[in-house]
Amino acid sequence: MKRITTLLFFCFTVALIVAGCGSKLDKEKWALDKKHKSLPDYVLSSSEKVQETYVMAATYPEVIASVPCYCGCSVEGHKSNLDCFVKQVGGENAVTEWDSHGISCDTCVDIARDAVDMHLDGKSPKKIHDLITKKYENYGDPTPTPEPK
Repeated sequence: MKRITTLLFFCFTVALIVAGCGSKLDKEKWALDKKHKSLPDYVLSSSEKVQETYVMAATYPEVIASVPCYCGCSVEGHKSNLDCFVKQVGGENAVTEWDSHGISCDTCVDIARDAVDMHLDGKSPKKIHDLITKKYENYGDPTPTPEPK
């Protein structure tokens, strides 16, 4: 009987820890602000995760622009992870043109989502940059993204 009680207590404790470790991204309702150009069909026909990531890029451009991408897209002229999703921004930081690169690159999507999740968790731009660099540096050459101060 004592073993069963101990096992139940252990399972309950693990369940509480796992529940507390959920991503803040899962708690957000991702909707594109009307100031941005509508998401193109190639994004709308992608997975929900990819669609959310494009909306994150429009919602938090300064966060995603502050981290490098490690998928090799620097050969396409990308300067940061934001360039994988957004090609052009107009007044009021409104997206005027989208980039299709992000729909087919899991690395780009993962980096953007990690950066936004850390931002929502209260981490500083420098800390986010450092953690992204540490996590992805073995994936390939980074984009030439300046390190935030």
